[in-house]
Amino acid sequence: MPSEPAPDRLLARNVLREEARRRGFTRFGIAAAAEPPRFEVFDRWLDEGRHAGMRYLSETRETRRSPESLLPGARSVVCLAAPHASGAWTAPDGSRFARYARGDDYHGTLRKRALAVVAAARERLGEGWAHRVCVDSTPIAERAFAAAAGLGWIGKNGCLIDAEQGSYLLLAEILTDLDLPVDEPAAERCGACVRCLDACPTGAFLAPGVLDAGRCIAYWTIEHRGPLPDEWKERIGEHVFGCDVCQEVCPWNRPLAAGEAAAGHSPAVAMPAPARSEILVMGKGEWRRRFGATAVNRVGRRGLQRNAAASAGACRDAACRGALEGASGVADRNVADAGGWALGRLDAPSL
Repeated sequence: MPSEPAPDRLLARNVLREEARRRGFTRFGIAAAAEPPRFEVFDRWLDEGRHAGMRYLSETRETRRSPESLLPGARSVVCLAAPHASGAWTAPDGSRFARYARGDDYHGTLRKRALAVVAAARERLGEGWAHRVCVDSTPIAERAFAAAAGLGWIGKNGCLIDAEQGSYLLLAEILTDLDLPVDEPAAERCGACVRCLDACPTGAFLAPGVLDAGRCIAYWTIEHRGPLPDEWKERIGEHVFGCDVCQEVCPWNRPLAAGEAAAGHSPAVAMPAPARSEILVMGKGEWRRRFGATAVNRVGRRGLQRNAAASAGACRDAACRGALEGASGVADRNVADAGGWALGRLDAPSL
């Protein structure tokens, strides 16, 4: 039985774009499924060890180089973007969380939306084409492809920036063997602005667009496994999960208007941020209820407690003393180490 013929390329592009917009994706573009633009920069970054402890980046280097390793015969990368909640996610005690993690885990919500785009498109176009949906955890150079597809440009802070929606964006991709018309890249519009570079609290940018992960608060509070070095216990300050400073100062960013949907998330974006003292005493059941289905779960309960203890010490949060005394005695060495350090900070005289 002969295979079903591939649909007309222009029709396929238009159908995919229509279905993407129906499912809340606010940006759509197509790039060729070739080696990502400027991949040699990523190669050099890895070779210089700027990825810190994120070994998975070097281990998947060749997969990231070739979309065909993810989908044999891939010819096009359909790039999608949706805004996430842009208001600060801060607890009453000042503890700060990265905005993207608010609400249900975007890995699941975006994937469902992108799969729904594919399903609707296949109903309209037929079955004569292959696809694979990718969302963040799949080893694909999503920002590079999104920039090549015209969704925005890569800013000096390394984020994809859209002129209308800024950088508070969540990305997804549909790899396909369809040979779709590609879009033009967006012009770079950062100009002479260096606000993000100047505002970084730890000086993590070596040059515009070049981040040393080993000097980044987001790396230490999300990606790093193990005890926090004393230097980084001090330097994370109020940040208990991630850091948005380089985006907060970007002039292209703005809060979402009252009626705008944060399409990458569920309506759970109103989830309140917990204080350090709450985090330190949170049990497994409470953790699962509050964070089990969110992106905060990436760091795990003990990881967030480690961060909260370090932050309490860095901020000399005396309200956490009792919780820190408990944390310093737990079996988890990462939490105990941070708890003991924080108690020492509380007892040390202020300079």
